[in-house]
Amino acid sequence: MLASLREHDLLKVEAFVAWLGEHDIHIDRTLVSHWTAGRSHLPADLLPLLAEYTERPDLVFGEFLRDLGQDVVNIPVGVPKGKDLTDVMMGLNISLGRLQAALMEAREPTSPGGEAVVEEERVLLRKLLNDLMHQAAELRAELKLRHRS
Repeated sequence: MLASLREHDLLKVEAFVAWLGEHDIHIDRTLVSHWTAGRSHLPADLLPLLAEYTERPDLVFGEFLRDLGQDVVNIPVGVPKGKDLTDVMMGLNISLGRLQAALMEAREPTSPGGEAVVEEERVLLRKLLNDLMHQAAELRAELKLRHRS
């Protein structure tokens, strides 16, 4: 997980140590270097802080959750500016259509796995499903915001 954060250029030892210090958590730079190099284990209670620091909880927790057959889904605060409920709903319909089309194509006898869905097709289906879930979360958040108004 730390390697992935480094690959995405999201984890710099000095900056992370300074950020922790700003949150009244004082950890020796050498210890953080050992964690990032894989020479010792990061304490589990630092994971939420690492997710907050990187602003990428999917990269911090995703690896652990995927091992359990789960995943991280971002729940947005509301519909992005310039979109109304109709736009979001149309986007949901388009995403659902793409997911259905990809599944039908994956189940075609002429597809790489025949009627069985192969890993490459699963990756695409998961991406399309994640897109659909993100849009549904946008709609849900916007409906909550409008309900409170």
